[in-house]
Amino acid sequence: MQNSHEMVCVQCGGKEIGQGKQSGYATVSPYKKMGFGSHLICTDCGWVVGSYVEDPSAFKKTIKRKK
Repeated sequence: MQNSHEMVCVQCGGKEIGQGKQSGYATVSPYKKMGFGSHLICTDCGWVVGSYVEDPSAFKKTIKRKK
């Protein structure tokens, strides 16, 4: 993942990026240790710059292919 200090918001050009966690039904709150996924958020305009999950290996083999 790209360092959040090097990111620039494509919406407003802001350079201060914060981190939030996602839990429940698309609720996003400030990042702490708990959470399933994280969002990188422009602190100037609120645009979600990027999203990722903390444990991508948990999603391996989650799509069943038809034979």
